[in-house]
Amino acid sequence: MKREALVAPLLALGALALFYTLLFPKVQTRSAAAAPLSTERGPEGLAAAAQWLRQAGIPVVSLRDRYSALAGVSSPGQGNLLITSLPERVPMRAAEQAQLLHWICSGNTLLLLAAIDDTPAWAATGGDAIGTATTLTHIDFNAGAPAPRSQTGPQSKSPPQAAQSAQSTQGPTPDAAAVLNALLQPGPVWAQPRGSQALMRGVHRLRVISALPAAARRGTPSAQVGVLAIAERLAPSPRDAVLWVEPYQAGQIILSAFAGPFSNGQIDAADNAQLLANIVAWSRAPRGHVIFDDAHQGLVDFYDPKAFFADQRLHHTLEWILLVWLIWVLGSQTLRSGQALWRPTAATTLMEASARFFSARVPANSAAQYMLGNFFDEIHRRRGEPEDGSAPWQWLAAQPGLAPESLARLQELHARVQARAPVSLSRLQNLLSQIRGSIQ
Repeated sequence: MKREALVAPLLALGALALFYTLLFPKVQTRSAAAAPLSTERGPEGLAAAAQWLRQAGIPVVSLRDRYSALAGVSSPGQGNLLITSLPERVPMRAAEQAQLLHWICSGNTLLLLAAIDDTPAWAATGGDAIGTATTLTHIDFNAGAPAPRSQTGPQSKSPPQAAQSAQSTQGPTPDAAAVLNALLQPGPVWAQPRGSQALMRGVHRLRVISALPAAARRGTPSAQVGVLAIAERLAPSPRDAVLWVEPYQAGQIILSAFAGPFSNGQIDAADNAQLLANIVAWSRAPRGHVIFDDAHQGLVDFYDPKAFFADQRLHHTLEWILLVWLIWVLGSQTLRSGQALWRPTAATTLMEASARFFSARVPANSAAQYMLGNFFDEIHRRRGEPEDGSAPWQWLAAQPGLAPESLARLQELHARVQARAPVSLSRLQNLLSQIRGSIQ
């Protein structure tokens, strides 16, 4: 009896641990720093910039969906500005990248605020800011020589005087200790215009404070694209570029190696606000919108399973449920085993379970492609033709039992699938079933 009293709690605890481990993903540790959202009023947020633009009469939109919704939240045509911060908390998908580039090609502007030469607290959550920036702009970033950071700003010493001071104290080549110190010390980073550009009119200095250590990196544009560097890091050597403009067909991409110049705590520093005003005035049409990409920083309207399982409220609820279950198992409740009756599983039950599994794992667009391909191959088999998945539109149009409206709906859904646009699988299945009955 004593042995059973000891074994029962151990088995219950083991079952509890196994149940929690197998069925629920672990909470990923995330920094408590606030994300750069247009609704965030902390130092790292962008609420001040959004409010400033609204007071100026500029339409401001908070994008809380994938890039497929860009056309719906921006003004028709061209002249819209999208502001995106890197690294992203919700990674951009491959299909989204194509949709974003198509939106830019239509005559719109993308402003990338990438944590490359600065490291805000929220950037420590992970993500690949450099990789995403390189993919979109074809600018490669390599670690260059560390740029000394002034603690008092450029007013304390002019650049030539600072250069002479650095040479007199460190010599022409900094030693390893100086390099390591420059790489590890967070602090202010200064930049200045490179040449005379419309975007830099009225901008003399830019300042960004890096909350965490950050290394100076050198951006090298690809020779196949035309990229213009319009601002450079303010340091004795090297003066690497930190702000680029890349024309992209009818639109353009502006890349900033600083993530925080327009944050609530830094937009009023130096000429940061003037730069933002120039970008908005230069890229926005009279009816254009300024869109803040809040979705890829975690503020979404769609279902995000990672955010759901990472929510502490879910895990606290599960802990209480499992605690009550453990007390019930170890308590005086008598567990009774009922008479087990063997019941064979019907074939339809297995088919339904398989269908539910694949519908949860296979993307809707891929499933729609397979459904259309199978339907077209049925027609090819009937006609003795090779089953290549091609659409026999002429044969379908010649069928007397097929209504023109059904054929038109099928062609519309086929075009949406080919364009990788969202489709309703239930609507497609009902339409295919209706057409099968009409052409038999």
